Amino acid sequence: MLTRRFLGLSLMATAVMAGRSAAGQERLTASDQYQAEGRYLPLYLELKAQVEAGDENARFFLPWFAAFVGDEATAVGFDERTRSPDRPMPDLADAEAEDALEAIVRAAADRQIVILNEAHNVSGHRGFAARVMRALRPLGFDTFAAETFGRIDSYRTGAPFHQGLGYYIADPVYAETVREAAALGYVFADYEQRPDQQPPAEADMDARTTAREVAQARNLIENVLKPRPDARIFVLCGYSHAMEVEGLGGLWFAGQLKAATGIDPLTIEQSGHWPATRPEADKAEVAAVLERFAPTRPIAVSRAGRAFADRIFDGKVDLSVFHPRLPKVAGRPGWLAADPARKAVEVSVPAFEGPALVQALHRGEGAVIPADHLLLEPGQARATLLLRPGVYFLRLETTRGIEPAFGMVTV
Repeated sequence: MLTRRFLGLSLMATAVMAGRSAAGQERLTASDQYQAEGRYLPLYLELKAQVEAGDENARFFLPWFAAFVGDEATAVGFDERTRSPDRPMPDLADAEAEDALEAIVRAAADRQIVILNEAHNVSGHRGFAARVMRALRPLGFDTFAAETFGRIDSYRTGAPFHQGLGYYIADPVYAETVREAAALGYVFADYEQRPDQQPPAEADMDARTTAREVAQARNLIENVLKPRPDARIFVLCGYSHAMEVEGLGGLWFAGQLKAATGIDPLTIEQSGHWPATRPEADKAEVAAVLERFAPTRPIAVSRAGRAFADRIFDGKVDLSVFHPRLPKVAGRPGWLAADPARKAVEVSVPAFEGPALVQALHRGEGAVIPADHLLLEPGQARATLLLRPGVYFLRLETTRGIEPAFGMVTV
């Protein structure tokens, strides 16, 4: 039988414990929820609110994170500006175009290193990288290196794929690219600049850029080429890192690697060649290519025997890839639906309130980075997922958190 004194002491102890707990307890931020729970919505919604409030730092990160949740209107269209009607269009009367994958496979046949770039706000560039990675494997390419990778040597096929493996792989399209690469037999390598390779704090921007490019080249040499001199490497990097000739900002990663090893990499630019969300906002080079060739698949464009690109990349890469403007398929991006490795799967969506993501996750991995997800419209009852062969469980992420899994699909 419990006495009043026992109950009183118990209540006092509970109060003391609660007080101690509250004193050391901190509220989870949106960033914490993303890192600890894998929740995308809180950080995505917070970044949007911060941008609306005029936060310049949020303006920098929002397009990248919007790509992670499939919000292409924000990711691609965030800083779009209508092209001036007075700006002259490039003359492409004598230009040539061919299927980009065919051009890459042909050019890569006798190369040891292939370097493809991306724009960090364009998920479709990662979708194309998956197709390049897939096409290079039969040629003997065995190593996949990316500037975003961190602790990637710990990953094995079927293991949980988490955010600690690299910042940009939180994009499900990027995550699926790496999962597929592992299944195809690729090994992974990181090469990003380490903290101990940073220049002095007082260094100017040019010095900081050069330090990073030199460090990246050295790290790839140390991590891959020294232990395996015959390795054939596919590299996915951002923007100007793919330039093998000195240009704006100095000599970038690809050029530093070439100078240090004597290996001539196949360098491929796509970062500036994605269609805008509106045709009138297309860059002049993109508008000219789409008008001249009306492509329905990615194409490599050349003029006078050299890759056609904007002034930043002109003469500094081997191949230049332009992407078509494709209509949506069942509400999903046309570029993703065009991937032959993916199949459209329509699923029923439970009732929900407020912003929500419907997600498909690999059953064997557990609750980590989805294989595919999309933002739902209010009241949406059905949705189309684009999935590679496998077994997946389905769940919703809402503003309340991760909801219990509601179904399973086999592709």
